[in-house]
Amino acid sequence: MQKIDIALICGRRPELLYDTLHSFEEKLFRHFSIDNCYANIDPFCGDDEDGRLCRSMILDYFPRARITEPKTPSFGQAVKTVWAQVQSPLVFHLEDDWLALESITPQSVLPLFEGTTRAAKLVCKEDRWNGIDQFHTGKRKFGIGGVTLWRRRYNMFGTGPSFFSSEFVRQCSSLMNPDLDPERQMRPPHNMPLHLYVRQFRCRVMPGVNQPELIVDTGREWRKNRDIAKVVSDGKSVWSAGNSQIS
Repeated sequence: MQKIDIALICGRRPELLYDTLHSFEEKLFRHFSIDNCYANIDPFCGDDEDGRLCRSMILDYFPRARITEPKTPSFGQAVKTVWAQVQSPLVFHLEDDWLALESITPQSVLPLFEGTTRAAKLVCKEDRWNGIDQFHTGKRKFGIGGVTLWRRRYNMFGTGPSFFSSEFVRQCSSLMNPDLDPERQMRPPHNMPLHLYVRQFRCRVMPGVNQPELIVDTGREWRKNRDIAKVVSDGKSVWSAGNSQIS
């Protein structure tokens, strides 16, 4: 059975984490041999008891999990910390607000890692995947006075549920600025050393068999119901409720 590590990023949201772990146990974890789980529980939302519930749930699924519980929430630092620790050749990155729609097996994942491919991203509705492209890319454009002069495609990586080469994420961690949003700093222009590294490699798109989407984001509805928004400015991201930042 294929060995993998799990990189798990979560806040103190036990109701979301419960559904996420149950879903991925049924659709993914059981098909792989889990070497270890490296998790970060940020003091984001909830209280100390919610944090203890999250820790207990993680240990129920991964008894040897190595769990970091910082005093201050930071998504960038969380990803940097967890990615620096992974050891197995392949790692599955997961956050606490996703559900899997179909079974995900080594037979569907391993053939995607060929050539310069260092990641396989599970497709969600928000990707707006066109059903054709095999690789996850973005477009950078330059214009003057509202007129676009050129567009350039670049290889794009994200922090949604994905399989990664562990060597790739460890190197990303070493270049990552913990004060910036980890996904956005892989793209130009916020952290060019990191972008110059990741642009050498490719991220394969992994859709479902029965529909384009392989996963569903549950965090958007959770935030909407609580009037919580993610605000991104100059490469940094913060959560806010009304006019206040939250942790």
